[in-house]
Amino acid sequence: MKLRKRLLIIVFTISLAANFQACSYKDKTIYFEASSGRNTVFKIGDMKCSKKEARVYLLNEKNIYGSVDGVNLWTEDFDTSTMESSIKDLTMEHLAKVYVLNLYANEHEITLSEDEEKACADAAKEYYSSLNSAERSFTGASKSDLTKMYKKYAIATKVYNQLMDSVDEEVSEDEARVMEAFVLFVSDEKKAEEIQGMIDYGYTFERLAATYTEKDTYQVTFPRGVYDSAIDDVVFNLDTDEVSNAIPADDGYYFFQCLDKYNEELSEENKAVIIENRRKQVLDDIITDLEEKYFSDMNTKQWDQLVFPEDISELNSASFFETLNEHLK
Repeated sequence: MKLRKRLLIIVFTISLAANFQACSYKDKTIYFEASSGRNTVFKIGDMKCSKKEARVYLLNEKNIYGSVDGVNLWTEDFDTSTMESSIKDLTMEHLAKVYVLNLYANEHEITLSEDEEKACADAAKEYYSSLNSAERSFTGASKSDLTKMYKKYAIATKVYNQLMDSVDEEVSEDEARVMEAFVLFVSDEKKAEEIQGMIDYGYTFERLAATYTEKDTYQVTFPRGVYDSAIDDVVFNLDTDEVSNAIPADDGYYFFQCLDKYNEELSEENKAVIIENRRKQVLDDIITDLEEKYFSDMNTKQWDQLVFPEDISELNSASFFETLNEHLK
């Protein structure tokens, strides 16, 4: 498994005999331990994720995402091996994001307030008390361990909220606009000229599209960016019922008739997508920047050995994140 595959963080699995070694990477000297250390799942920069922390996240992700509409997926009726693999992937993505945001916090001197640190300690005390003996045994985490985990998670949450507050959520109506149209595509120039003549003569466009289009459908709903920019420049300037001339694109010719130049419901949904993509881009930019600065090492042997016991009936904790969120309110 590679972190880079999931979060674009550079990951190398390296086996070295000495306790500390050095190598040159991108003109930097990088120090790392052999196999990331016996109790370390991965490293990013000088930050290490312990097996205890990975187990706490794994336990909670299992129970948060291990049921759908009240149906427990951890039964013999379902493929639990596939479930476990998926939950582990999700857990690694979550942990890696927390650590990346903590690196960002270190660089920008973002810290927790006294009240936030107290909330972490109080949440750790409450969460630890909620664990049964099987859950404590599985995670191996003490109240002190949980407090440290909570501080990292609180820092990550604080950084994330600050970054999201900086995202420009002003999206114009035209940028988010989703329109409905009939579309006709032909690859042959002579056929396009023939169709243009029939349009000019007054043939019903819907019938022409249904008869001649080489696409699977002749009625489409789409925002900007689905088609070539040359198409967008024409189609998003059509009025309702207006028909375009032939537009060269995709080694052929497109014709459109606008049915609704602004589908309000779908445009609002697309606006949310645009904002979410901007938020994602903010995180992607941070990750790209950090991957230029820090070396990361994944201890695949330790990670592969982190599995649930055969009897998981008592591993039901799912309140790790919720408990901290309640104390941070």
